[in-house]
Amino acid sequence: MTSPPTTTAIEQKISHSVGTRTAAIVGLITAILGLFIVSSNGPSTVFGWGTVAVGLGTLAALRVPQLRKDLFNTWYNALVTILLGVVGVYAIYRGGKFLFLSGQWEAVRQNLTLLMIGTFPRSEQWRLVVQTYLLASSIGIAWGTVVASNRDRAIEIGTAFERHSVLGLARRYWAILVLLIVTLIFTGTIWPTLLTVSALALGLILRQSVMRLPRQLRKVGWFAAGLTGIVSFQVLTGTGGISWWWTSALFSFAALQIASAKDFSKYLGTMIVWPVSGRTRQITAKDLARFKLAAQFLSVVAAVVAVRVIYWLIGETSSVGWDNWAGLHLTLVASVAAIILAFPISLLLAIGRRSSLPVVRWLCVGYIEFFRGVPLITLLFVASIFIGFFLDTDTPLSLLTRAIIMFTIFSSAYLAEVVRGGLQAVSRGQVEAGQTVGLQPFGVTRLIVLPQALRAVIPAMVGQIISLFKDSSLLSIISIVELVRARELIHAQAGFITATHAETLVFVAFAYWAISYTMSRESQRLERRLGVGER
Repeated sequence: MTSPPTTTAIEQKISHSVGTRTAAIVGLITAILGLFIVSSNGPSTVFGWGTVAVGLGTLAALRVPQLRKDLFNTWYNALVTILLGVVGVYAIYRGGKFLFLSGQWEAVRQNLTLLMIGTFPRSEQWRLVVQTYLLASSIGIAWGTVVASNRDRAIEIGTAFERHSVLGLARRYWAILVLLIVTLIFTGTIWPTLLTVSALALGLILRQSVMRLPRQLRKVGWFAAGLTGIVSFQVLTGTGGISWWWTSALFSFAALQIASAKDFSKYLGTMIVWPVSGRTRQITAKDLARFKLAAQFLSVVAAVVAVRVIYWLIGETSSVGWDNWAGLHLTLVASVAAIILAFPISLLLAIGRRSSLPVVRWLCVGYIEFFRGVPLITLLFVASIFIGFFLDTDTPLSLLTRAIIMFTIFSSAYLAEVVRGGLQAVSRGQVEAGQTVGLQPFGVTRLIVLPQALRAVIPAMVGQIISLFKDSSLLSIISIVELVRARELIHAQAGFITATHAETLVFVAFAYWAISYTMSRESQRLERRLGVGER
C-alpha cells in the first residue's frame, strides 16, 4: 500500500505545473513577437529570427523532462530563463553586427605594428623575429622537460599519465589562438602568418624531441631552456653592461647542481697527506662535508669567471634600448619581468614576517604594510621622478627599468601576504614531523611547509598575477608606450582623431582578456591536478 503524497510534494508538483504553463505561454508570445519583428523588414530582422528561435526553443525544451525541471520548474524561473534568452540573443545580435558589419577596423589594420611593437625601430625588427624563434625554442624545451618528468613520475608511482594531442592543446589555449588568428587577419602580408606558424611548429617539435630524450640527457633541459631564453633577450639588449650577470647566474646554478651531485663518500676513510702540515690521516665525514662545500664554492666561482671571460671575448654588441620598446611586446616583457622578480621576494618577505627574530620581522612587516598602503600610480610617479636621485650611477636607469622596479616592489608586498596566508594554513604538526626526521629549519621550510603553503594559495596567487598584468596599463601614465598608450597614439593621427575609438578599445580589451583568461584556465587546471580544496 503506497503512502499518500506529502504536502511538500504536492506543492512542488503544482509549482512545476504553473512554471510549465507560464513557460509555454511566454514562449509562444516570444515567438509571435519575433515574427512581428521579422515582418517589419527593418534592420532588426536577424534579432527577430533570434527571438523566434528563443520562443520555439522554449516550447521544444518543455518536452525534455530534465530541461523542464531545471529551467521551468517555477513561473519566475521560466520568466527569467526566457528573458535571459532574449537578452542573450540581442547581445549576440548587436555584438555580431558591430564586429562584422558596422565596425570600422581600419585604425587597427593600418596601425597593427604600432599596437604590437609601438615605436620599436623598424630597421631593427629582425631582432624581434630572432627573439620569437628563440623564445619558442626555450618554451618548447622547458615544456617538453616538464611533461617528460611528469610522465616518468607517473610511471614510477603507477598512475595514469594525461597525454595531450595538438587538438587538445588547441582547446586548452583557444583564447590565445583566437587572439593570434584575429591579429593575423589584420596583417597585410603573409610573412607574420609564416612567422607565427613556423615559431609554433618549432616549439612543438622541440617539445616532442625533448620528451623522447633519455632521462640523463633531459637533465640539461632546464639549463638549455634558460640559456635560450636569456640569449633571446640579449639579441635585443646586447651583451654590454651587466647583461653577463644573468648568464653567470644560470651557469653558477648549473655548476652548483653538478658539484652537489658529486659523491664524495667513496673517499671516506682514505689516507691523505695534508698539504700545509704534512701530516697523514684518514678522511672523516666532517672532512667530506668541507670538501663538498669547497667544491661547490669553486664551481660557482669558475662558472662566473668563465662567463665573464666569454662576454669579454664577444665584446659589446649593438642593441635596442628599453626606451625604444613599446606596444604589446613591452606589456608582456614588463609583466613577466615583474612577476619573476616579485615571486622570490614575496617568499622571503612572507617567511621573514613569521621569523622569530624581531628585527627581521619588523622590517618585513614595515615593507609589506607600507607598499600595500601606497597606490601603485603613486609609486610609478616615484619611479619616474625620484629613483634617479637615490641611485647615483654613471648610466641612469631607463624609465622602463625604474617602472619594473616599482612593479616588483608593489607586487611582492601583495604576494607576500598571499603566501603568508598559505603558511598559516600549514599545521604545526607538519613542522614537528619534519623536525622529528632530522630536517633542519631550512629543510623543513623548503620541503614541507612551502609546497603545502603554495598549493593552498594558487587561486589567490594567480589572481594577483593577473591583476599585475592588467595593471601594466598604468605605465601609460608615465609616458611609457605600452599597449594602451599605443592605442592613444593611433587616435593622435589625423585620420583617426574622432573615429574608430570603440574598435581600437575592443581590440586592446580582447588582447588583455585572452591572456588573462588563459592564465586563469591554467590556474584551474593546476588546482585540479593538485587537488586544491579536495584533500
